[in-house]
Amino acid sequence: MATGSKAEKSPEVKKDKKRPLHAVYRVGDLDRTIKCYTECFGMKLLRKRDVPEEEYTNAFLGFGPEDTNFALELTYSRSKVCYLSSA
Repeated sequence: MATGSKAEKSPEVKKDKKRPLHAVYRVGDLDRTIKCYTECFGMKLLRKRDVPEEEYTNAFLGFGPEDTNFALELTYSRSKVCYLSSA
């Protein structure tokens, strides 16, 4: 940051506790995606929630507790949804 910038002088910026809580990704294979994030990136599975009446499952992964760390929300839909592969 440049010396003398407004952000450097502003006390409001330093007091701001806002942060991104999580990002949501829709996935086609929940178990495989959880395995990738935990084994390759060292993230932990924080919680998993199945919602059978709406036909989806959420998994939250992160490097620490959600109240102090960013998390990824992986959403797997059991309905007839087709996701395009980048591979």
